[in-house]
Amino acid sequence: MPDHQYHDLFHTKEQLFTAKTLYRELHQSEQGPEQPKNDKPLLFNDLVQLALGNPNIAAQQFMQHINQSLPLRRQYMQLLQKLAFATSPVQAAASSATEISSRKSAEFELLFKRDKQFSGQVYVILKIPHSIQKHHNQGVRVNCCSEDLISSIHFPPIVDGKTQLLMEESDQKFIHMFDAEFAIYLS
Repeated sequence: MPDHQYHDLFHTKEQLFTAKTLYRELHQSEQGPEQPKNDKPLLFNDLVQLALGNPNIAAQQFMQHINQSLPLRRQYMQLLQKLAFATSPVQAAASSATEISSRKSAEFELLFKRDKQFSGQVYVILKIPHSIQKHHNQGVRVNCCSEDLISSIHFPPIVDGKTQLLMEESDQKFIHMFDAEFAIYLS
């Protein structure tokens, strides 16, 4: 497909997304305000920037919008599938009670190591042997996706092929990374 056709198709999808979003907001405001409208609407470019791993956006606010709307969640999942640097699909586990201690793919390895001094704290280590320049400058965004929920976490820049975060063991984002029912997308 020539570049100009791809650009026209992408532009058309963006226009359609924006029109649908605005239509829904207008329709919801006619039914009465259910939530404060001080949040700006989520635009297609916001989804693209989040899927690309841009650290200079309001990721937490965007993820709230995405998780509250099935169409936004589907759109974001499609973007992740197309734009992700690396993926780890849903894992096949013998039972739902099986605990996964690492996630591995050809492009990355995600594992955890418990802190010996503070119980309840865990070092989450992300190893990317062949990272791209963006990962050395901006860090890596890890998206954990199930049918009902998407969570996103930003890791610091890669140094010597790895990066890490200190997290609470009870943190839902940590739990999602090692849940067999969540697919992982790195950007």
